[in-house]
Amino acid sequence: MEAFHWIVVPISTVLGLTVARVLLGFVGTFKARAQVTFYWLPVVLAGAVVGEGLQFWWAMFELSGRAGWSLFSFTLLLSMIMSLFAAGALIAPADGDRDMVTAFERDGRWAMVCLGLFHVLAIPANAVLWEVPLASASEALQVLLALLCFTSTFARNRRWQEVLAVTYVAVSVIDTFAASVMSY
Repeated sequence: MEAFHWIVVPISTVLGLTVARVLLGFVGTFKARAQVTFYWLPVVLAGAVVGEGLQFWWAMFELSGRAGWSLFSFTLLLSMIMSLFAAGALIAPADGDRDMVTAFERDGRWAMVCLGLFHVLAIPANAVLWEVPLASASEALQVLLALLCFTSTFARNRRWQEVLAVTYVAVSVIDTFAASVMSY
């Protein structure tokens, strides 16, 4: 078995858990919808987390032919996915949450820190594993995405958080299409 197959298993497992955690959080909220105060922002950001995870999973195919793997490469990829998992777990409502605004105010900032960390880690990962030049539009998008996440973390005004989140999602969609191979 090639090294890639050993490496992709834990990464795929954590990615699968990320998507499952986000979906379970919102399915639970949907089931309790009569008792829950809805707020659209965590739903949009959860969609972005799932989108980032799926794009990352898709990009992993490009690494299947990579000849050399190091502990650094593996740790970098796993760190990215763990930060994405943390973002998803923090953005999705917990079972006891009845007010999505309160839940987002409590945990949403930390989700954005984790999502920002994902993009910060993507910069060296893109350079080392996907051989993307540091001075490229792709890496600039990662910097912008990280800055949007970190800025929203410190925004106290809900409208600013919403504007930053919508901007993040728009840039994230652009980044996904710019960085993704359309077919393998």
